[in-house]
Amino acid sequence: MWNVAKDGWTLLKESILGFINDNALSHGAAMAFYATTSLAPILLIVVAIAGMAFGNDAAQLALSAQMAGLMGPQSAELLQATIENASHKEAGTVASILGLVTLLVTASGVFGEMQVALNEIWKVKPGGTSISRLVRARAASLGLVAALGFLLLVSLVVSAAISALGDIINAYLPFGTLILSAINWIVSFALIALLFAAIYKVLPDRALQWRDVGVGAVVTAFLFTIGKSLIGWYIGTSAVASSYGAAGALLIVLLWVFYSSEIFLLGAEFTRAYSVRYGSRSDLEATIEASKSRKDAGDAGQDRKV
Repeated sequence: MWNVAKDGWTLLKESILGFINDNALSHGAAMAFYATTSLAPILLIVVAIAGMAFGNDAAQLALSAQMAGLMGPQSAELLQATIENASHKEAGTVASILGLVTLLVTASGVFGEMQVALNEIWKVKPGGTSISRLVRARAASLGLVAALGFLLLVSLVVSAAISALGDIINAYLPFGTLILSAINWIVSFALIALLFAAIYKVLPDRALQWRDVGVGAVVTAFLFTIGKSLIGWYIGTSAVASSYGAAGALLIVLLWVFYSSEIFLLGAEFTRAYSVRYGSRSDLEATIEASKSRKDAGDAGQDRKV
């Protein structure tokens, strides 16, 4: 028991130190800016993917409910209006194509900044030419945007199934409502952890094992879930929206995205600390340290001879 607590404290300490040394606050601020400008295009693509099965109206309604739970009703209405305005624009063929390209590039911008931050955390310099690296990064980013749409689709399917089985479960089980709430929470937590694991695995320019990013993703999802409740409480009690008038809803979006970015980066630091100390990279890091020690010992021997 003592060893578990000691190991946990070591991981926490290394994660926080890495968070400070890798300029996570600056990266988080940049990610928050890119995410705010990319949020509407990302949500538009997510709704389009999920809407293929359930229709755009149902997808927008589900997404709006999720956003309201995260950021409050005013911010959810702001994002909903932005999505509707973007989806109802009419233009010619050329303008539509240009608009689609702009939409895809803008939507992938936040993932590009995520990749920069993750590469710094993993101490890796991206290889290849600038153009090929950009193409790979954008392709991975668009894949993750598509994954967001798929996860929303899964969430809609699960919600529909729970709703359909709700009356049956309540009729035969004494704690049916509690069980349904627990199932819904577990599914939401699993989807969040899966999304974090995919980002941690795909974006960095370094080959990582699923078992490493899986542990970090679960920890990040746990922190995100706790923080989601805390920031929801803060938004509800601090009257941020009313204090800043019309800009209040946008400020709430910025605050929520900034917090989420910092949690994401702290989780990435934990993932690296776990991988280096206990995961697939522990043997590699030990070999590197041993090689450095032998080199230092050799240099010291040469100095004594001189």
